[in-house]
Amino acid sequence: MATAAQEIALMKRDIETLSGDVKEINDKLDMLMVKLLDPDEGLVVRVNKNTSRLDRRDVELPVWLGNLEEFKQMKRWKSNVTKALWGIYTAIIGYVIKLIFW
Repeated sequence: MATAAQEIALMKRDIETLSGDVKEINDKLDMLMVKLLDPDEGLVVRVNKNTSRLDRRDVELPVWLGNLEEFKQMKRWKSNVTKALWGIYTAIIGYVIKLIFW
């Protein structure tokens, strides 16, 4: 069995080890707090930026949808105009061929 002095020495070593572990945990906790609360790049700042971006998106979404609908209408109009122009080109070419060969 260990003597009282040996037990005290073991307890002292365990307390020193525990003290080092607590200091290491404290340092990691401080680093985590800095990462969370950093005013330039912290998590709180990023969450706030994301929230403001989502709020802006909700405001701008109807405008985007309106622009998208206008774009689709413009594509339909262009398609119709292209078809009409091909019809006109065909009629002109047919008329020119008629004039040349008749």
